[in-house]
Amino acid sequence: MSKPQDIIREAELMAAEAIGDVIEHWGFRRVLGRVWTVLFIAGEALPAAEIGDRLQISAGAVSMSLTELQRWGVVRRVWRPGERREFYEAETDFWKMISRVFDERERLLTESVRERLERAEELLRRAPDSPQVRVSLDRVSRLLAFVKLAQTALDGFIKSRTVDFSRFGDLVRFPLRAARRPRV
Repeated sequence: MSKPQDIIREAELMAAEAIGDVIEHWGFRRVLGRVWTVLFIAGEALPAAEIGDRLQISAGAVSMSLTELQRWGVVRRVWRPGERREFYEAETDFWKMISRVFDERERLLTESVRERLERAEELLRRAPDSPQVRVSLDRVSRLLAFVKLAQTALDGFIKSRTVDFSRFGDLVRFPLRAARRPRV
């Protein structure tokens, strides 16, 4: 029979791989998701060396990952009295993490798309009138309206940190607020 600690490590690695896949799909480095997951599952601050041991990655990869994760605000350094080593813990508030990524990445993208569509629309408005120009102008204007709607929704999401999941009923019972630590 396996020891509880062995089972926890196996589950931790399985979860780290799964979250690594998601993070990579979103355009981040896979190791960032793996490092964050180990810290999240641990439920306590860990030193960098232990993170590396658990994931079997180099000290350099751990250091670079922790630096980037701190920049994104999803991992923070914590100090333990009497310890010389630095410890790290994961942010547990999913909304806080998602909001920050949306705010920094998606807002820049939607702003860039909106500006270019506005320039394309203006260019078509100045073009000599023709059936093809009218169709193109209509299509670009529709794209622009959609992007503006998406920007408004994104801004609302970031500010309110809420999404209405009620129409999904019992399918959605997911703790998006900060995870509570189990009582020991």
